[in-house]
Amino acid sequence: MNDILIIHIGAGKHDPNKSENYKTLLRNALTRPSITEASDVIESSSLTNTGHGSSLNLLGKVECDASYISNDKVGAIVNMTCEKPTKELFRIFQYLDTLYDSDETDLTPPVMLVYPSLKNLIPNIMDGNLVSAKSRKIYDTYKDKIFQGKHLDHYTIPNEVSDTIGITHISDTETTIVTSSGGNFFKLPGRIGCAGVIGAAIARKKLSDCEICCMCSGNGEQIIKSKLAWEIANSIANVAGDEYGGYLEKMIYELNPRFYVGFIIVLNYGSQTQLLYGHTTETFYFGFRSPNQTRIVLSSSDKLGYFTFGEYSLH
Repeated sequence: MNDILIIHIGAGKHDPNKSENYKTLLRNALTRPSITEASDVIESSSLTNTGHGSSLNLLGKVECDASYISNDKVGAIVNMTCEKPTKELFRIFQYLDTLYDSDETDLTPPVMLVYPSLKNLIPNIMDGNLVSAKSRKIYDTYKDKIFQGKHLDHYTIPNEVSDTIGITHISDTETTIVTSSGGNFFKLPGRIGCAGVIGAAIARKKLSDCEICCMCSGNGEQIIKSKLAWEIANSIANVAGDEYGGYLEKMIYELNPRFYVGFIIVLNYGSQTQLLYGHTTETFYFGFRSPNQTRIVLSSSDKLGYFTFGEYSLH
């Protein structure tokens, strides 16, 4: 039986003083039987930048983006104002499936949607207050500098990861990948991050003998411009197993010499599944559960921009 769950909680600069908290969060999420239940754990945590407690935009509001791939189905919703973006993402697309299945006009169901625009069309569209005390404090501390036009480097905010989370679940019959994010602090209202662009933060490619899944996190604009998840998924199958690390490092730096990113690749051959990961960020935290093991990985690099690579056999 194939039952593999992989969760990452962002590539960036995690607070080293909270390492045990991150481990506990990942362990808890990895015990959940479904991708929706695992996402509930991750998105409800104050340690992640999605759902309640996400980064605030210039106006002090939370706007989350989310997308999914499930076998041949895809969907994305941006500017979400709900506590659990992944669960809401699935709810809306399931509603639309029912709606379009009963429609006799032969219209093609949408793939990308703007959440506030659905308010009068789909029941129970939420407009929740997702601002946490921690996010409000950060916003109030730095907003005057922003509004005065002063440059604020994203490293100024100490040990705050504002990057995309992602989850992949592989079973015997279905592979599902989801991603969600609140984006970066002080983003423009309406800005769409890589979690809202299919092929940027997540991608899946099915070959005759292998299924390839990819999840990315980091600088959203860099990831979107390079369609990174899709570029990785589309090319890695042609690489020899002993050349993965060198190939991916070369690819990342050719796309952008200053790429700020972390990624996970899953190569599923059915009887054998391999996980590859890499990052140029200071840290990249993730965990996985497979039939014979559960592991938490808090990967770190001593030097910003240095390419860190690793791999695991899942079964």
